[in-house]
Amino acid sequence: MSQNLSNDSLSSRRQFIAGTTLAFGGFYLSTSKTRAAAPSIVGHGDFRYEVVKGWGNLDPAAVPVANCHEMVEDSKGRLILFQTDTKNNIVIYDKSGKLLETWGTTYKGAHGLDIVNENGEDFLFLTDTKLGKVFKTKMDGKVVMELGRPDIPQYADPKAPFRPTNVMTAPDGSFYVGDGYGSSWVMQYDQKGKLQNVFGGKGTSDESLNTPHGGIVDTRNPERPCLMICSRSDNALKRFTLSGIHLQTIPIPGMRVCQLAMRENYMVAPHLEGLISVIDSENKVVSNPGGSKPVEDADGNLEKPGKEGSSPFTHPHGVWVDAEHSVYIPQWNSGKTYPIKLKRVG
Repeated sequence: MSQNLSNDSLSSRRQFIAGTTLAFGGFYLSTSKTRAAAPSIVGHGDFRYEVVKGWGNLDPAAVPVANCHEMVEDSKGRLILFQTDTKNNIVIYDKSGKLLETWGTTYKGAHGLDIVNENGEDFLFLTDTKLGKVFKTKMDGKVVMELGRPDIPQYADPKAPFRPTNVMTAPDGSFYVGDGYGSSWVMQYDQKGKLQNVFGGKGTSDESLNTPHGGIVDTRNPERPCLMICSRSDNALKRFTLSGIHLQTIPIPGMRVCQLAMRENYMVAPHLEGLISVIDSENKVVSNPGGSKPVEDADGNLEKPGKEGSSPFTHPHGVWVDAEHSVYIPQWNSGKTYPIKLKRVG
């Protein structure tokens, strides 16, 4: 059966078809861009990783997070997150990203988190930058040690700030506290919390530390353990003996390196610039997941890496590497997002 259409009807029909085509075309382009912006593989060489989509995402109404600052793993294989929302400062996951437990309602300046096992029992070290204190707790949150502003000449001036950002534990039970947001000193304590040594402080010398934000006791050479400290404002890692003598400065140009995690003979470091770096046994950057491939100039100096437009990261702040070489990245100021898990494929 034939049908006669007026000019107005034909015009309306053409406009509808054109609009529909544009709408579907726009959807296709939008979808394509979304897929392009979320790569499944990041990194370079032997250190490439698959981004595990949705790992650890929880109901923000029930388990909110704000700034996700640090993550560690206990002897049971549980992953512990320290973050600044005081409804649940501590969030504990299993390896699949399932929620196991939460606690903590008083750490408004939740920042550094480290873990130590003593005679078969796990303990946490928590630093709170707003309280200006370090807490050692049992795994249920019970405080067993509390350290505040040290009574030493370096802090004789009442205006000298003390805002500790991290704790670095040593095999002998001693530990180091980095005053990263305060006066940039590092304090060494024995296992019972008695002050043994002080080093670092702001300055321009090799021995100086400017924002010792994070770090670890590096035991990759068990016969000669050392301290590896993130001197964030210097865009560098600085290596010290356990007694605080400077050994080496490792520049990472343009990167505000926040923390370190060690696995076997390599370390992983998150940078606020939106990428992370893998550092090998020779202390060379060999992969930049979320960023450009590491490049050295003619003199062998590392060049500033660039952030890839499709990086899964916003502001990486903490890091953990598990026994399967998966990497977990909690982030600061990143839209209240939960940690990102990377599964190693290279």
